[in-house]
Amino acid sequence: MTDVAAIQEQAAGAADALIKQLAPALPDVRARIADFIRACEPLGPLDHYKVFPAPAQAIVAAVAQTHDSATLRRFLRAVLASAVLQTVNGARFRALPPRTAANQARHLLRIAQDADAQAPWLALDQDLFQKEFGLATLRLYAAGSQLVDYRCGVPRSTVLAEGMARALPKLLTMVKLGGFRPYFQIHTHKFNLDAFHEAGWEECYLCCAELYAVHPEVLGMYGSSWFYDPALATISPRLAYLRDTPGNNGAALMFVVKGGDAINNATATSTSRRQLYEEGKYAPTNYMLVWGRDAQRAWAARRLAAQAG
Repeated sequence: MTDVAAIQEQAAGAADALIKQLAPALPDVRARIADFIRACEPLGPLDHYKVFPAPAQAIVAAVAQTHDSATLRRFLRAVLASAVLQTVNGARFRALPPRTAANQARHLLRIAQDADAQAPWLALDQDLFQKEFGLATLRLYAAGSQLVDYRCGVPRSTVLAEGMARALPKLLTMVKLGGFRPYFQIHTHKFNLDAFHEAGWEECYLCCAELYAVHPEVLGMYGSSWFYDPALATISPRLAYLRDTPGNNGAALMFVVKGGDAINNATATSTSRRQLYEEGKYAPTNYMLVWGRDAQRAWAARRLAAQAG
């Protein structure tokens, strides 16, 4: 059950305390926070969660120019608390489908309860802040193990990633799905790793399935990662569910690139994968998984029926 009152209480208390701390240095801090949140609202149809319009950037730059970094970080923490309060009181949050609402509420409460006003990631150019602000403002939906950005498109370059000879089947797949945009793009979040397990990923897919009713224009869901690599079937079989659940239920798998950031991402938390890579027995590779709306919704209907017994 979504405890809206608890979120409201936590967010209001956090915002008021931070604004009180900032007021001696920034007498108009409440207005600046409101202006920043408002300036972030006009986004284009494919402006992803990292986009901050120029007026919003200017507000933060003005604080940075006249105050120290500690004040700026506290200001951005106050922005998060204020955004949570505004969101939980808003019509969009109240209209969320039940699964997504419960997941979103969990994160809104977590953000409101986070009292660290000097976290090093409290900066506009930091991915952690961008994701936290995205959650706080419903730019991003919370969905089990993942965050969902609904303003995205599948990069056309993926079709040509393995050359012209292999491009046609991928192009036909995208045409069958209705095109390259818009899609839900899923993202892993450092503050959500406790949900990175099979049940958490199924929750993600179920949330996506219900979010199509909110965004009927969206053609499907996609994600890109080293853990979609078919080689993991033997290297890390415990992660096979990440590829198998969608792949066995209508999702398409496309090669993206070998090496690059896949090396660090694939070997950072696994000594066995690191050893195989260092021995030349494993080449970390990014693949993209694209799951069409109809196929994903069909899987969700079967999964919910199975859960109901």
